[in-house]
Amino acid sequence: MNRIAMIVTAVLTATTFGCKDSAAPKIEAPVESASEAARKDDLEIAVRLAQQKGAVDAEYEKGRARESRQRYVDILRDVSRRWESGLNDARRTPRTDVAAQITKLQAILKDSSTVDVDDCSSGARTSLQASMATSIEAFGMFQKETGESGDATTQKVTQAAVQLRTALAEIEACLNK
Repeated sequence: MNRIAMIVTAVLTATTFGCKDSAAPKIEAPVESASEAARKDDLEIAVRLAQQKGAVDAEYEKGRARESRQRYVDILRDVSRRWESGLNDARRTPRTDVAAQITKLQAILKDSSTVDVDDCSSGARTSLQASMATSIEAFGMFQKETGESGDATTQKVTQAAVQLRTALAEIEACLNK
């Protein structure tokens, strides 16, 4: 039995020391302490939290800006609805009674100057007011005419309609900024 133990020992010794491939690889990397690893983890977590907070803050500000633009657009939409209603009334009014309608339109134009606007809706309001002024001028020309409307009046009405379409498009464009 002793002889078997010696053979097994010799075989094991030969395989362990005789094989150059069985050597364990050497690890050259320094071993970091647990506190250093925890500090790195805390730093990575803080960076991720800051990035997430930045993204949440940006979305919040974007939402607030959208709500603000919506509020100004709603104000101008209300003014434009009142204006279009006033225009419809003026169009149905006989020439002899149009002066009262012009006064109502002028009041709407004046009111439009007092509504709150932001940078975007300010330009839209200016376009809307230009259309209003052109329409009022056209009704004034119509009131002074006798008989059929003249070419100048027709051109003013057309110009006012184009300006109004442009203003309404600018109002809606404010929502997409």
